Amino acid sequence: MTDAMTPSATAGAGDPSATRVGFSGLGRMGRLMAANLQAAGFDLTVHNRTGARAESFAASTGVKVAASGRRLAAASSVIVTMVADGPALTSLLEGPDGIAAGLSAGDIVVDMGTSGLEHTRRARRVVEAAGGHFVEAPVSGSIAAAEAATLLVMTAGDAAAAAAAGPVLEAMSARILHVGGPGAGAALKLAVNSALFAIMGAVGESLVLAERAGVPREVAYEVFASSAIAAPVVKYRRAAFETPLETPVSFALDLAIKDLDLTLALAEAVGAPMPQATTNRAVLREASAAGLGEADIGQVAVHLRGGP
Repeated sequence: MTDAMTPSATAGAGDPSATRVGFSGLGRMGRLMAANLQAAGFDLTVHNRTGARAESFAASTGVKVAASGRRLAAASSVIVTMVADGPALTSLLEGPDGIAAGLSAGDIVVDMGTSGLEHTRRARRVVEAAGGHFVEAPVSGSIAAAEAATLLVMTAGDAAAAAAAGPVLEAMSARILHVGGPGAGAALKLAVNSALFAIMGAVGESLVLAERAGVPREVAYEVFASSAIAAPVVKYRRAAFETPLETPVSFALDLAIKDLDLTLALAEAVGAPMPQATTNRAVLREASAAGLGEADIGQVAVHLRGGP
């Protein structure tokens, strides 16, 4: 571990208030993760592309606001990004007002979104050219897990930089796994999400099958949630399937399509057959074309049954 990274690790472990943390991306997950950093006592500055969202978060928590990525980086030694996709990450990092323009030597940029391999590699090059360290740290877990700080974090890249950012990541998670070198985190996040979407698609079509056979929806789902298929996602996404129109969006269907696009591009590049992912994407694309793109991915069942 270099001297430039040692203060972040030491201060985070003993006195969080001595670590200047920046957070950009106050969406459904991000605002909960940032709230946990504030609650942990870090010296927190926030930024969001929609500035009003950052101002609102600051008003309710007392943290500072940065008007640009450059100012966020200038105010922080560890900068966390949690944005929608790779192009959003590139836009946030690059340009005269981007994060890279405000970095000091030894600063750490931690990307916790699902950015894909191509944009992750580009982000690493941009950050390192500016003298910083780049850590992949995508997460697995629900909105409830983000709120409870029980996310799984998959770090990849420079192990020393990931360790230095550890105290910051610990404030948002229950477990941190260092999964390998550059690109490993981005790839593994896509692999996890592909399996997740497969489970949700199977639950949706199986639920419709049971309903069409005369089994009440609540009865069928109780069996699902108590059976061999009761993965954690089957339990915590229950409301999205049972009462889809009354349940707030947790993971937009179009975002799932974006992730599957990235997954299948990676699969083609590495020669990995993924027939199930191909089928899942086709079904989600049909649902999006039917007007459900902004709806929760659980509404794939709504699409399959032709109504709520």
